[in-house]
Amino acid sequence: MKMKRLMTSLVFGVGALSMVTVAQAKSVSYSALTYGTNKTSMASKYFVKPAKVTVKNKKYVVTMHLKTSSALGKYPVQVLKVNGAKPQHVCKVRDKSGNSNIYYSFTTKNLNHKITAKLSINVLHVYKATHNVSFKFKTTQLPKLKAHLKVATARTKASRTSQTVTPTKKGPARLLKSVPVVV
Repeated sequence: MKMKRLMTSLVFGVGALSMVTVAQAKSVSYSALTYGTNKTSMASKYFVKPAKVTVKNKKYVVTMHLKTSSALGKYPVQVLKVNGAKPQHVCKVRDKSGNSNIYYSFTTKNLNHKITAKLSINVLHVYKATHNVSFKFKTTQLPKLKAHLKVATARTKASRTSQTVTPTKKGPARLLKSVPVVV
């Protein structure tokens, strides 16, 4: 009987861990559009494609990368808001050439519609303004939101048995808790 419970726990535990790969970041193409249109925005050249998208708590976490030339100054383009909120997990990095790189994330339940962002542009002594831009994501490349539910269901079934499999903090379970960071 103990062996049967152990095998059941092992099957559910391995099943749960094998589904973790679904939560890994997917590369998703997108377009940066002039707000309110389907025309490519002038700001499009600053957005590095593709974006990285993961599923966390039944929502998409989208990580994007904004890159500007050193000739424009330090961080001349900033994301003030995206999808109605301040960007999350903002990381500013200057590369060896002095280019400004900003990595940021936002969370949404739906990427089937355009996502609006508010940008601040400040090229010292040349141009200063704020503009809205829209992002349109290629939805066929998105990870499934239901995939996250399967992992949770498998974990629940495993915890109902008398013996449970507890993933270590170093293992794949940590991937589910981590926030995607693009390097």
